[in-house]
Amino acid sequence: MAEIIDQFKIPTEEEKHRAWRDFRVNYLLPHGKEWFSGPYMPMEVLPPKENWEANSTRRLSRKDIQKASTKIKRFVERRLESDLNVFEHTAPIAFAHGTGVNDELDGSESKAPVSFLVPNQFVPRGIEPKPVEDLTPDERQVLTQYQMKCEVMQSLAKWKRIMLARLGVDVGEGIYCASTSIRKGYKGDVTHSVIADQWDYEIRISEEERNVETLKKYVRIIWKIITDAEDYILREYPDILLPGHPTSDIRLPKEITFLTSEELHAKYPKMDVHERETAAVREYGAIFIIGMGWPMKDGSAPEEVRAPAYDDWNMNGDIMVLHPLTGYRHELSSMGIRVDSKSIVAQLKHRGMEDKMELPFNSAVTNNELPLSYGGGIGISRLLMLLLRTCHIGEVQCGLWHDEHFRQVSGEVGIDLIPDRIIGCLNWKEVKPHAGAPKEASEPQ
Repeated sequence: MAEIIDQFKIPTEEEKHRAWRDFRVNYLLPHGKEWFSGPYMPMEVLPPKENWEANSTRRLSRKDIQKASTKIKRFVERRLESDLNVFEHTAPIAFAHGTGVNDELDGSESKAPVSFLVPNQFVPRGIEPKPVEDLTPDERQVLTQYQMKCEVMQSLAKWKRIMLARLGVDVGEGIYCASTSIRKGYKGDVTHSVIADQWDYEIRISEEERNVETLKKYVRIIWKIITDAEDYILREYPDILLPGHPTSDIRLPKEITFLTSEELHAKYPKMDVHERETAAVREYGAIFIIGMGWPMKDGSAPEEVRAPAYDDWNMNGDIMVLHPLTGYRHELSSMGIRVDSKSIVAQLKHRGMEDKMELPFNSAVTNNELPLSYGGGIGISRLLMLLLRTCHIGEVQCGLWHDEHFRQVSGEVGIDLIPDRIIGCLNWKEVKPHAGAPKEASEPQ
């Protein structure tokens, strides 16, 4: 181990990061220390150097990036409403703890939601309440009787289904929300942020529609919206593309390829999850992976671990595409037919979570008190990063990034992160030159 660490003293960046990879493979992973971070982000996670100049933020001004982002969002929202027969609904930013409504993501403690306490007590302005330890038992009982333990929303997967029941929507009708959540368990990098913004949508379906063909039908509708959005924004802002650069000829395929997780596993048996997903999108351009949650038939780990109480693991999946600049898999959307009274029991049992069966939401599913539905989310910033062809999600989203990350991606790399604060290593007041005006603005069709 000491020998490997000493290699980090080698001055060249290439040797430094080769040593880091060796250290991770030979020591960290075998000892169950995947969490160890080492350098903030290995340089190989960045887009290849030859693609840095193709980053649209080198040609579009910061104003253009914001205006183009707004155009894409308006385009997609109008198409969601018309093509999916959904209407916009207000969205919560937090839930009461212990109801089972929040998204557990992969169900691990590291991905648990941000929690906080709402005291629900009146304190006059400018007055500091007595510390809890200084209160008498009677005072403590009075002041804490209405407090609420709450948690920041991670997704609206379950809540939307409750709203379908509340609204009394018909089969084939649904809602969507533009939601923003905090997911503290994710480490920020080129495509990951602790701030997750997405279009959350949910549609009521019938018992007969609980099948993979229904899932595919909706995937194709979503995919048509995405490819049409690409055509639209490239007409509006042609300077997104760098003429003559190899990536300027890359477009999303008009048809998406469906692969089951088993087929993907069999096609690339010697690769890990991200490697085989990258290999697939390099071959097909865009894929939808069906079946996320159950282990593989050979006993190996599932394509992705999923929480057991919202998607049916036999009828869910992700849209993955090839990002032209990063050159690797770019997840845009996760969706699925939702659990019914049978699948939720099987999935909770598989995860050893039978104790969660009595949570109000889970109980409502098992008692058939909620409508059957299909739903999912489309990552807003992920889609903007793809369609605007930026090298980093932080160029289209105001995320939370460590100072070291700002230093790592600025300078020669030229990534223009939107800061949440004044950063000493950045010329944050610099006004970028405007490389070319967009075509005359027009309303999306």
